[in-house]
Amino acid sequence: MKGTKTRTVNTLGMFDLFKGIGMATVILAHTTESYSLSLEGGISVFGFVLFIYREALMSAFYIASGYGFRKRPLGKCVRQQLKGILPPFLYTALATAALHLVLHHHFFGSWEAAVAESEKVLAGFLLGLPHTSEYFGLSIFSCGPMWYLLTMAVGWILLDLLYNAFPERYIPWAVIATAVLGWGTCLVWELPFCLSQGMTVVPYLYLGHIAKKRRWFDQPRLPWLFPAAAVCMAAAAAGAVLTGTTDNMSMGEWALGPAGILINGVIGLWIVSLFVRLSVRFDNALTRAFAAIGRRSLNIFCVHTVELIGAPWYLFAAQFAANPVTGLACQYLLRCGFITAVCALLELRRRVLPPRAKKTQRRALPQRYAARH
Repeated sequence: MKGTKTRTVNTLGMFDLFKGIGMATVILAHTTESYSLSLEGGISVFGFVLFIYREALMSAFYIASGYGFRKRPLGKCVRQQLKGILPPFLYTALATAALHLVLHHHFFGSWEAAVAESEKVLAGFLLGLPHTSEYFGLSIFSCGPMWYLLTMAVGWILLDLLYNAFPERYIPWAVIATAVLGWGTCLVWELPFCLSQGMTVVPYLYLGHIAKKRRWFDQPRLPWLFPAAAVCMAAAAAGAVLTGTTDNMSMGEWALGPAGILINGVIGLWIVSLFVRLSVRFDNALTRAFAAIGRRSLNIFCVHTVELIGAPWYLFAAQFAANPVTGLACQYLLRCGFITAVCALLELRRRVLPPRAKKTQRRALPQRYAARH
C-alpha cells in the first residue's frame, strides 16, 4: 500500500496511534461511569464491551511500555523510575488538591469541609492508593488515574529485580508467581504505592519485552495470536456473565482470578499488534491526529487526573439524569476541551520558556520516560 510508514517499524513511535486512541477511550470510559448505559432491555452492548474489555486495554498500555524494557542494575532502574515518575506525579497531586479545594468551596460554601476533603485527596496521592481505602481509621481517597503511573514504575522495578535474581529460563515462572502474589495481596489488604497492582502487571511488561526480543511486531501477521485472543475474549465475557462482575485492575478484582490476569494479557497483546499494523499501513489526517495525542499522552494523562478528581463532575451528571446520553456527550466534550487547552498552555510554556542549558538533560527525563512508556 502506498504511504506505508516503514520508519515506525521497531521503534517506540509505532505505539503513538495506539496510545492516542487508547487515551481517548480511557477518558470516555471514565466519563461513562457517571451515567447509566442501560437500554430498554436493561443491557447495553456498548457498556458490556467497554467494561468487560477495559482491563485488556490497560494491559495493552503496559505491554507497549514493556517494549522499552531492558535489564540493568537494580539501583539504576529504581533511580530511573523515580526520576521519571516523581515530577509529573507531585505536580499532578498538588494541582489536583488545589483545584479540589477551590471547587469544593465554590459549590458547597464551607472552607472547613473543603480543606478536610482536599486533605483526603492529597493523602491518597502521598500514599499512592489506587482506590478509596481505610487507613488509620480514616477514609482516604484514591490518587485517581495516577495509579497507572505508579503501577508501571513498580512493575518495571520488579521485572528488573527478577531478571537480576533468576536465570532467564526461570523468568516466565517467576513472572507468573509474582502476578499470583500480587493478586493474593489484593484480597488481604490494600498495600500503599500500588505495590499489589504493580505485581499483577509484571506479566504484561514481560510480554512487551518478549515481543521486542522475538520481533513479533515486525512480522506482517502472527498466525496464533488472533485465535488465542478470540478464545480469551470469549473466556472474559463468560467469566463476567457467570460471576456478575468485571475485572478491575485498580481494585485488584479479577472475575477469573489469576487466570484473568493472563487472559487480559493475551487480548492486550492482540490489541497492540493490531494498532501497530494499522499505524504502518495508514497515514492520513486522522491517524496523524491520534498519533499526536499519543505523543503527548503523559501530559494528557496528568491533566485528566486533575480534572477527574478535582472537579465534582457528579453534579454535572445529575443535571442530565433524564437524558444521560446527552449529558455523557456534553461532559466528554467539555473534558476533552479542558485537557486540550491546558496541554496547549503547557506546550506554549515549554516553547516560550525553554530550560537552561545546564538543566536540559534533567528536564528532559519526564519526556524520555513518557516516550518509553
